[in-house]
Amino acid sequence: MENIITFGIIAILIVVAPFLSGISRLPLVAVEILLGAVAFHFELFSHSGTLEFVSKIGFLLLMFLCGLEVDLKTFTKVGTRFLKRAFLYFAILYGMTFLYVVNMNLSMFYVAALPVMSLGMIMALLREYPKNTTWLQLALQVGILGELISIVVLVILNGAYSYGLTWELYETLLVLFLFLTVIVGLFKVADVMFWWFPALKFFLIPKVSNRHQDIRFSAMLFLVFIGITHFLGLESVLGAFLAGMILATYFHHQRGLTEKLNEFGFGFFVPLFFVYVGSTLDLNLILQNFRLLYLAFSLIIPMIALRFFAAFITYRGYFRSTKKTTLFALSHCMPLTFLVTTAQLGIQFDAISTEEYYALILAALMEGIFLTIGIKGLYSSKSFSDIRN
Repeated sequence: MENIITFGIIAILIVVAPFLSGISRLPLVAVEILLGAVAFHFELFSHSGTLEFVSKIGFLLLMFLCGLEVDLKTFTKVGTRFLKRAFLYFAILYGMTFLYVVNMNLSMFYVAALPVMSLGMIMALLREYPKNTTWLQLALQVGILGELISIVVLVILNGAYSYGLTWELYETLLVLFLFLTVIVGLFKVADVMFWWFPALKFFLIPKVSNRHQDIRFSAMLFLVFIGITHFLGLESVLGAFLAGMILATYFHHQRGLTEKLNEFGFGFFVPLFFVYVGSTLDLNLILQNFRLLYLAFSLIIPMIALRFFAAFITYRGYFRSTKKTTLFALSHCMPLTFLVTTAQLGIQFDAISTEEYYALILAALMEGIFLTIGIKGLYSSKSFSDIRN
């Protein structure tokens, strides 16, 4: 009965969040996290094993929905110049991050945390600005690769913290390599199979059906891939993300499937995850310990600086505009959803302290709030009117 009351209270918070987000003009995710922190602080609900499990489902569903934004066939059309430039961007970003972490004597966890990418806030920007905005379209395409790289890095990090520099770590990396190789092979086989037997797609997910085969197949794919990665000892986020990619790549013929899955996920399970994340914060500690703000800014500044450095070296010549390059870099400086996710994984690995965990969450919130405002001001400013083209 206590669990029902807990979920009922969280459901109320989820309903209230969009109204408060509209009034305050804050990102919805930030409002959900803040509501979770305040509600837990005033003991409106408590933690339980059931809540933790459902929030984990919400997190995996978020990764699945992010995978839904990735149609691999689009990358066969962008050309090798795009891929070369994008991989140069990430090589600079991760290379400079590694040098910064070593120089500052930080935990290797920050090699994954500081350059982490997330599509969440970029998708929010796409709903606010014209879809043909060049810097934003490129930010999305590069961000897709960035999120996939971030997931792989987290899988490697998970192995490193779980096993240390032992044979088990190398075994995990070998399993990861073989698993990704098999996935690439399966994609190639699927290309041939669906080319010869296109009706197979419609058998698995009919164009029109009143039996919800599309949702059932999506749920099966989601759970099976999570089960496979879990069985192989890999991070479950990789399985959830790949399941979404498969749906986006081969089953886009079912119009409305993505919308239905987004409504299902973002309607309850994903917001519940962010409310739960907020509830893991100790407001008393945050309000009394100003060092957390210092730590948050010590994370925000290098995250922004590293992205600006990589963006201006790689894309300044492409945009031929300092203004567009700046907006491109800023759009990658708000990995709100995935930075929260990374912080959650970091505390699970015991890779970071509780204080560092709070600082990462605060950094994610502050970036999401202040940089969206900064982008809006820069975009709408008359002196920057040329960037809209």
